[in-house]
Amino acid sequence: MRLNELAPGTGAQLLVSIGNQSLEFSTTIREVYADCIYIDPIMQDDKVVGFSTKGILIDLIVTDSDSERAYKFTNVKIRTIKSSKEDQIYHEIRCAGEGRVINRRGACRVWLGEEGYASLGLGSEPFPVTVKDISVSGIAFICSKDQDIPDGSIVRINFEDETSRANFSLAAIIVRSMDMERSRIMYGCKLNQESNEIARFVNNKQREKLKAARQSNLNAFVEENEKNKRKE
Repeated sequence: MRLNELAPGTGAQLLVSIGNQSLEFSTTIREVYADCIYIDPIMQDDKVVGFSTKGILIDLIVTDSDSERAYKFTNVKIRTIKSSKEDQIYHEIRCAGEGRVINRRGACRVWLGEEGYASLGLGSEPFPVTVKDISVSGIAFICSKDQDIPDGSIVRINFEDETSRANFSLAAIIVRSMDMERSRIMYGCKLNQESNEIARFVNNKQREKLKAARQSNLNAFVEENEKNKRKE
């Protein structure tokens, strides 16, 4: 998908990265042209945010209303412009490449079941979640159905692993949802960035599961042998 295939009124998120720091901003596409789009300006403290800082990387996340697929436009260029016909400030976005569908199929996941919090954008109120599972590329959480989050939204998930006492604060993109019992909903997400820290954490969890499974199988084997001996 290209920028000029997007529809006015489509919600969008900007993921802004500088080094190891990242920020998320929500906005709406207002005008679509052959080579660019105009979005509602990103504001902070009643001032228009500029995106000319050296070393900044910006990705645009949108969800197509027809296919309900989330697309990611990588390394977009943004500048502040003023519409002559409306005397209105916008942020203009250009991108040389096409938006790619965010892969909904993740790598091998490990069960967590840890309590945590999630939030949408700057200044939003965190809400409680249960982090269901995690992989090197994705994460899933469960929360109340009151939290209606559309595909393509960027969420920040904070939780602590009870076993290792490791704390995580992860930015992720909603790629699917599924209703569950007791008025709950599960959201599957793609992590914005894969990291060695997450890879090590997942690998350690997998080793713990394998070790526990081997011990369980060994105990069952020993118990079965003892039973056979008693029968003899």
